[in-house]
Amino acid sequence: MPVLFDVIVRAPSGHVTAHRRLAADVAEASSWARGRGWQVMRCEPVAREARPAKTVSGGRWRRRRWDSTRFAQEVAALTSGGLSILEAVETLMRQEVVAAHRARLQAVIKAITEGSPFSAALHQAGGFPALLVATVIASEQSGDLSTSLDRYAAHQVQVLAVRDRVVGALIYPALLLVVGSGVVFFLLGVVVPRFAVLIESTRAELPWSSQLLMGWGRLFASHYQAFFSVLGLLLLAAAFKWRQLRASGFRQAWIERLPFVGVLARQFRQAQFYRTVAMLLKGGIAAPRALTLGTSLLGEIDSRQLAVAIGQIQAGQELGLALGRAGLADEIATSMLGVAQKTGSLSDAFERIATFYERNLQRSIEVVSRLFEPLLMIFIGLVIGMIVVLMYMPIFDLASSLQ
Repeated sequence: MPVLFDVIVRAPSGHVTAHRRLAADVAEASSWARGRGWQVMRCEPVAREARPAKTVSGGRWRRRRWDSTRFAQEVAALTSGGLSILEAVETLMRQEVVAAHRARLQAVIKAITEGSPFSAALHQAGGFPALLVATVIASEQSGDLSTSLDRYAAHQVQVLAVRDRVVGALIYPALLLVVGSGVVFFLLGVVVPRFAVLIESTRAELPWSSQLLMGWGRLFASHYQAFFSVLGLLLLAAAFKWRQLRASGFRQAWIERLPFVGVLARQFRQAQFYRTVAMLLKGGIAAPRALTLGTSLLGEIDSRQLAVAIGQIQAGQELGLALGRAGLADEIATSMLGVAQKTGSLSDAFERIATFYERNLQRSIEVVSRLFEPLLMIFIGLVIGMIVVLMYMPIFDLASSLQ
């Protein structure tokens, strides 16, 4: 089946253009370009956007999301192929189909042509992650932009892989909770009210528990509009709270106090933090500055503790001890950082600690999911079973009286 490829080529005149070509594989798409006398600079399948945002382009609604990882990969590929930064960004701007993204790249081009460094241009244009800007700043000091951008892209891919594993482990419990809640609401909102009317007509004496259930059925049947209005308001409030949580990066302090979820969230953030700091240290950024840039990845409590630790490090305290006292490093991480600070291999130590934390996170997710899923199934089963039993008790009493 043919696949759509992005092909960036350089003509004999030196002009760089971007094309899209349907082909069976990379070799066929590259052969098509070489047959026209072009030098192939990059050829890869068109990536589908995972979580797009709605924009308007060319008179049609399109769903695209700005992907800083792909931007870094493309700039790295073009600059390593011999293009200047300005030419690379211009090439990406010409092939961009989303108006808002094209305007962002045009702002970067304008800042570069006015004499600003690439990092300053990204900062002025807005919409680029602070981590990407810091990576570019470090590359401007070392003079190796493509390697730094490749390192940033690899880091983002690793973080997304860990995030996908966490989300994948939570999908089944979430589906179970949604389906179970739907069954409970259906029983309470549809079956019980109708059953209450039927039982009421028999004028039989009911147990107190069944009376409570039938009372709920009568109340819902007479005020169902009010109940649906309240349910709609609750759903709107939940959606609003979800947007607030996403805007804050799920870093509100109360999340870490939740059972099970809080522990996993803290482990995930710390793994992100260590991997990010490792990437920044490899790029040549000093440890205090790298730790400061990683602050936004932590929760509110850990961020405050990290600020104290950074002050201690700047005052001469050993890095591992400062992070350990802040609760951001266990005994193993503290020992590894202490040795690495003496040998000058801090970036490798942070990388190993990030891998260690990610493995611990994976094990924690497996344990929590194995414990939480059966507990959730038992709870939902008990609720549904209790409703069904309370509905059938009047029928049993009625059958006994008839006998």
